[in-house]
Amino acid sequence: MRAAIRVPTVLMAVVIGVGGAASCSRNSPEAAEPDRPKATAPGPEPSGTRTAPRAADLPEHAVGGDKRPSFGAADTMATGYTGKDFLTRLAKDWKLKLDKPVEQEMPDGKKRTYVHGRGGNGVTVSAGYADHENLSSLLCRTSADQSRGFGFLAACTGLDVAGVDHGKASSWLQRAKKETDSLYEKKVTETGNKKEFVVSGVFTSGPVTMVLHRAYDKYSLRILGGAVA
Repeated sequence: MRAAIRVPTVLMAVVIGVGGAASCSRNSPEAAEPDRPKATAPGPEPSGTRTAPRAADLPEHAVGGDKRPSFGAADTMATGYTGKDFLTRLAKDWKLKLDKPVEQEMPDGKKRTYVHGRGGNGVTVSAGYADHENLSSLLCRTSADQSRGFGFLAACTGLDVAGVDHGKASSWLQRAKKETDSLYEKKVTETGNKKEFVVSGVFTSGPVTMVLHRAYDKYSLRILGGAVA
C-alpha cells in the first residue's frame, strides 16, 4: 500500500482560502498539465542535473522552438516565500478554481508539489514547489484568441516575491508577445504548419526568470526561480 502523500499545511490554505471566490467556476481540471502540441511542446521543469546557464548567454529576442534555451532546475524563489497571498488574489481576480496540492514525479525521479487551477474563461495556472513548501515555479496559460488572456499573463508577472521589477516585467511581456507573434506568423507563412512553436527572449529580475512560449493557439508564461546562474 502506498504511503499517504504529505501535503504542507500552507498549500492547503491556498486552496481553502479561495474556495468562496471560485465556487462559480467550472469543474476542477485533472492534476496533469493542460494539453499542448505533442511534437513541439515544452517539457517538464528541467532536471536537477542541468547546469544553470548565465543570464548573459540567454537569447534577448524570440527564437524558434528548436533554439529554445535550457535552464537550470527551478528552485525556491525566496526562503519563506510560499506565494499563498499572490495565488489567493489571482484566483479571486480571475475566478480560478484551485485544486488540492498533488505530488508529481519529475524525469529525474524527484517529486515536486503542484497546485493546478483553471478559470471558466480557459486560463490555467500551475504553481510548483521544489521543496514542497516554498514557491519555485509558476506556469500561466491562455488561449491566443482569448481577448482577456494577455491581461491574465500580465497579472502573473505581478508575482510579489521580493526583488522583481514589475514595471520592467510588464514592458518585457508586451515586447515578448509582439516578437513571438511576429516570428510565429513568419514561420507559419514559410512552412504552412500552424503548430509552429516559438519562444521569447528571456527576462531575469531579482530571483526569477521569465519566458513566454507561443505554441499554435496557446501562450505559456513560465516564471522560474533559480533557473540561471
